[in-house]
Amino acid sequence: MKHLNLRKLLFITGGLICLSTVHAQLLKGTISAKGLESLQVAYAPDGDMTGCSYIGLKPDEMGTFSFDVDLPVQHCDVGLYVNNEIFGVHLEKGKTAIVHLQRNGDKYTAEFDGDNAKLSRYYSAYLQAFDIMKYFSADEKDSHPSQYYYDLLDREYATLKNQLSKLDDKQWHAYYAKLSEGMYTWSKLRILLDQSYEEEKKVTEYPYYNKAIAAIDPNDEMNIRNNLIFLWLGAIKESSEGKDAPYRSMDMVEKRVTNPAVRYCLTRYIAYSFFTFEAGTSDVEKFWARYQFFAKDYPQLIEQYSEKASSLEKIAQNSAIPYDPVMSRPDGTTCKLSDLFGSFIYIDVWATWCVPCRKEIPHLEKLVEHFAGNNKIQIISISIDEKRDPWLKMLNRDKPKWPQFILSPEEEQKFMDAWGIAGIPRFIMIDKEGRIFSADAIRPSNGEIISTLEKQL
Repeated sequence: MKHLNLRKLLFITGGLICLSTVHAQLLKGTISAKGLESLQVAYAPDGDMTGCSYIGLKPDEMGTFSFDVDLPVQHCDVGLYVNNEIFGVHLEKGKTAIVHLQRNGDKYTAEFDGDNAKLSRYYSAYLQAFDIMKYFSADEKDSHPSQYYYDLLDREYATLKNQLSKLDDKQWHAYYAKLSEGMYTWSKLRILLDQSYEEEKKVTEYPYYNKAIAAIDPNDEMNIRNNLIFLWLGAIKESSEGKDAPYRSMDMVEKRVTNPAVRYCLTRYIAYSFFTFEAGTSDVEKFWARYQFFAKDYPQLIEQYSEKASSLEKIAQNSAIPYDPVMSRPDGTTCKLSDLFGSFIYIDVWATWCVPCRKEIPHLEKLVEHFAGNNKIQIISISIDEKRDPWLKMLNRDKPKWPQFILSPEEEQKFMDAWGIAGIPRFIMIDKEGRIFSADAIRPSNGEIISTLEKQL
């Protein structure tokens, strides 16, 4: 299972151009091999994050690479990932975009040549200006006040608008101006969501949020590409009562969204969001019955998520665990999850790059402290980091006082698929008999977590 980092999430939800039907795209490039770990092209023809594709590129011994694939669009902006850095390239059928990537210290720089070089140059600046990694810190120890991020965003946007003035094509100038304005709004709202979390306030208490959401046109396809359509849908869910949220979302899409492209995007997103974040605490059978009627015009989506709906039956309460992963400890020794059976187990599934996961750690620490010395319960963390080094680095720094495990890429995919985990953090409870008590348990930050666990001991 492929896990998206936050830069990828920003790219997929924020910046793809799709204008008319064509057949092929072409990119050629050169790259300095020094320090190169990975090279990927990311694209989504309709701009929808749930439909993004990633294609790995392998430079030859001279450092040259190419990308040639059929896409149903005349023009398409794509993301080019070099290790953990992102650049943008504008592709057009029948023409060749050229990029030269050079190592400069610890980072890469990009120079554009060939067709549409000005558009590639701007789109690359766009992706970097709105790189979500600039506007928060995954480590709370390195975080800044919200105003710091607002000010940084304003500076980046001002610089980007100067770059926009270099585009002499009026059509593309207007397009990118609108795209960038929308992404600026999305980025500002994204910072505001973090601010509301830190200030323990509802986001609807901030006037800017309400004004910005009210201004979103749910039938404007641009709002797929700048991510605002997802905030529009999120605001509907925010105003709903808990488990009624997905049904109200479907009702509002049926009522207000008439644009076929946007309607398809949101239909796919509602299923994606439900099965990623809500299924573990919701009535899946009820949702699936309603969703099949809602998505009746899109049989491909029903087929895509039917297996997910069926698999959730395997992780119901009192079921046997669907997969028993082999887990590795920091010292490299291994064990299976079933080796821990015999006491009640509370599992934290996380990754070092996951900000919500890391926000739960202080609460998890308090939970561990509360149950210290109680052999009726085990609290463990299972990392799905793709590489051990970031995981070990964080453990060596923070020295957590509860067992830590990590999964190999192969074990991770089997574990995530079998347990129906599409998003993290995820918490799991297993009873002392080794059967599932909750496949999507409440978080450590939930005020009822201690009483919930104590009732099972």
